[in-house]
Amino acid sequence: MKNGGFINLSNDLAECKISLWSANLISYRPKSQDHDVFWLGDLNKFDNIHAIRGGVPVCWPRFAEEKLNGELPRHGFARLSGWTVKNVCAGKNSAEAELSLVPDEKYGVNAAANLRIRLTDKLEYRLETINHGDEVFEFSEALHAYFNLGCRDEAEIRGLSGYRYKSSLDGKIYTQEGNLRIREEFDAAFLNHRGTVEIVDPVLNRIISVEKSGSDITVVWNPDKDLAEMSEGQYKKFVCVEPANQGDSFVRLQPKEKHQIAMTVQIKELK
Repeated sequence: MKNGGFINLSNDLAECKISLWSANLISYRPKSQDHDVFWLGDLNKFDNIHAIRGGVPVCWPRFAEEKLNGELPRHGFARLSGWTVKNVCAGKNSAEAELSLVPDEKYGVNAAANLRIRLTDKLEYRLETINHGDEVFEFSEALHAYFNLGCRDEAEIRGLSGYRYKSSLDGKIYTQEGNLRIREEFDAAFLNHRGTVEIVDPVLNRIISVEKSGSDITVVWNPDKDLAEMSEGQYKKFVCVEPANQGDSFVRLQPKEKHQIAMTVQIKELK
């Protein structure tokens, strides 16, 4: 149901909250869980001006400060725009919402974005881009998911071992050996990674499984410091694991073509 600037979705299995500003999924909790799956900055303004820190910001049609579409805002304008609700429905064991974004004329982008969020015993999240123009449309994108942790220093990320990654901190290429543990600033794009990632959280006694499609890059990030939207020490309560297409893996859409990037998030008990 719509509630002011938000959509609240709920069924017998899970509940979530979506901001119409930026189409940010700011909360998702299976009803078997005491803790939200996503982290949200305590000091967000929710003023329909600033981007929301936390949840799942939509980075589209530009990721970070890439040269591609360099005239657009950092991380694109999707997270700085109001989205239109296309459909909301809920039943006993499922609920879903669809939202759309037609870019403001000032951006000069002849493409649109559609977002579908579906709750069952898991979260299904899909972003679709449609090229409405008569020319090729090139863009980068990311589902900038902030996953809630009991403690960053205790968590472990599985599914990245053996993959090469490019560090945004020094621009160098490394190979991940073993499971990833983050205890300092980390910002990297894992290259040609299309598999499932598991975030193992012994403090909250759970594993967050992130399965994805339509994505060649997985970005992992933690700033190792509090940013403007965070209360003291909040940076130690999340890790970003982001299905993405960026760098050399940007998307190139022919006129009238469509592209989808998606993730399925599921919670497992840590045994």
